[in-house]
Amino acid sequence: MKKGWSLDEVEYRSFPQRDVIQGDDGRIEGKSITPPQEGVFIHGLFLEGAGWSKAEKRLVDSTPKELFCPFPILHVTAISTAIDKDKPGGIGGGNRALQELEGLKKTHYYCPVYKYPARNDRYLIFRCHLQAEGAGGGQNRGGGQNAIWNWTLAGGALLCQKD
Repeated sequence: MKKGWSLDEVEYRSFPQRDVIQGDDGRIEGKSITPPQEGVFIHGLFLEGAGWSKAEKRLVDSTPKELFCPFPILHVTAISTAIDKDKPGGIGGGNRALQELEGLKKTHYYCPVYKYPARNDRYLIFRCHLQAEGAGGGQNRGGGQNAIWNWTLAGGALLCQKD
């Protein structure tokens, strides 16, 4: 693995972009995308159980009668949670990475990404953090942990395909 990281000591970090690739087939036509230096771009995902605000890059209530919301390109990378006692901050951030992940738990919904709409462990690919509340803290569905619980209860998930 790159940088000598163990898979047991790696967590995914995701960053939704502004661009949405239109079309159900997921093809990118007429658009030039520069690959990231680290990680991957994932496109063609659909958000179920919630909507997405491109301007605020956060979860919002879904549009009535719309089951699936096209999701923007998702930049996924990894951070090392390994702690090297000989180095301050550890390999890849260690303590700092763990603190960052703890902070995300307060404001972000840990959204599952499934291959198919049938939701079970067999089709779970990974999970990503999506912002669950506004920058003002609590503008969305009650704020803080309430916002996160509401997206959990609403069944918010990213899907690779709708059927």
